Amino acid sequence: MELTELKDKIIGSFSGSAEQLQEVLELVALDHSVFPFNEYEHLICNLINRGCLTFAQYIEIRNEYISENPNLWIFEISAPRGFGEGFAQTYVQGKGANLKRASKKLDANYSGEYDLWLDGIKIEVKASRAVDANSEEPLYMKALSRNSKKNLLMNFQQLKPQCCDVFVWVAVFRDEIVLWVMNSREVAENNLFSRGQHRGNSGNEGQLHVKHDNIHQFKMYELVGNDIESAIRAAASKTSTAHTTS
Repeated sequence: MELTELKDKIIGSFSGSAEQLQEVLELVALDHSVFPFNEYEHLICNLINRGCLTFAQYIEIRNEYISENPNLWIFEISAPRGFGEGFAQTYVQGKGANLKRASKKLDANYSGEYDLWLDGIKIEVKASRAVDANSEEPLYMKALSRNSKKNLLMNFQQLKPQCCDVFVWVAVFRDEIVLWVMNSREVAENNLFSRGQHRGNSGNEGQLHVKHDNIHQFKMYELVGNDIESAIRAAASKTSTAHTTS
């Protein structure tokens, strides 16, 4: 359930007259919303105040919305490090008992260039949140569900294929978290990979934009089930040139 559907759900629970509903909608439209006092809070309070929406109905709508959008809290993480390290790396590591945080104890040459370690395999975790590319709203307002028909955009940044063996990409949708597992060559040779993300890095760092018209290219890398360790080992063992589809 996305925000437009939530508004329809609230309005659909209205039990008053058409005139009362129109009056409330006009009041809400004229209101200057400031987080967390937004149009949905204003709409719900007005309907309850007029006796056209019960508190029990509100709780039912609220519970349904939360259950259908379990990942919205992730879109509210503002700090890049909090999202990338605090959430994404912890989430991936929790999928495999043998996944370890990279350190000099495991790799004497380690200098912070990758995140996780699995029996000698160097793993870099990257994460991005699926949003509506046409929206200028905050992340939590433009968050998309996986089956959304809106203009999807995810950006995987600061990619350094030369520094790891395997990438695990965490694609966060408001209703689902998808993991893509691929080796460094499959990223470096992907036709969507753009080198030279930041000025002065001599092409050592790049980025890749996932959009509604190319997301199908990553279906082959999607983790199915929970055996992420086998997926990482399989990706690391590939020696053939990465294949991409148009």
